[in-house]
Amino acid sequence: MPEDLQHPYWDFYSKLVELRSATPKESAKQIVELANLADLDQIKKASIKMHSLLPFYNAKAVEEIFFESLREKYSYSVLSREILDLIAAHGPLVELGAGNGYNAWLLQQMGVETIALDAFPVEEGKNWFFSTSIVGLPTTNGKSWTRIEKGDSSSVVDYTDYTLLMCWPPQNTMAFKALTDYKGQKIIVIGEKTCCASKAFYKKIAKEWKLLHAGLTGSWDANHKEYLEIYSRN
Repeated sequence: MPEDLQHPYWDFYSKLVELRSATPKESAKQIVELANLADLDQIKKASIKMHSLLPFYNAKAVEEIFFESLREKYSYSVLSREILDLIAAHGPLVELGAGNGYNAWLLQQMGVETIALDAFPVEEGKNWFFSTSIVGLPTTNGKSWTRIEKGDSSSVVDYTDYTLLMCWPPQNTMAFKALTDYKGQKIIVIGEKTCCASKAFYKKIAKEWKLLHAGLTGSWDANHKEYLEIYSRN
């Protein structure tokens, strides 16, 4: 892990976590400062300010507001250096559903060959998970952190020698189809199981793949139980 790794998402998240143990007076001032620093929209800023006026710091409510905005600018998962090291050990990687490519950008900084794929690169203005407007509609205002190759689950067939990485795969057929199309030997899945991938996906991977590693990542853990699981082909 390079000492000079640029990881603004982690830097910001760490400040939020530190506020969990702050006094009400300390947290009131700092959460407003962080809301301004994060460039939240006016509705979210107003909600943050309201929380800052309460006689106690509600980390769960405040962090969820930040999560809803920062996940679009960065990633749905804020990966610690320990988790990044764990993922990097299984390179080279092909990330399916890479969004704006933030996690791929981090791994590339570490010297890991990482191909980022997404069916809807954010610059096209068709991605419903990244770069949306205040009313939740996709916009063309987004900018990827690294090069995003346009590709869906069928595209992974070309990456036999790469570990397949999926971070917060949506609850559609993408992850399930990838299990059929991918011909490589290893898969890494990150996400909260209640809202990522499908039941069919988890059933299929449990039956056809061997679990090598499973553990909580600690990402946004005031509100989410995010797991990282590594599988190898049976």
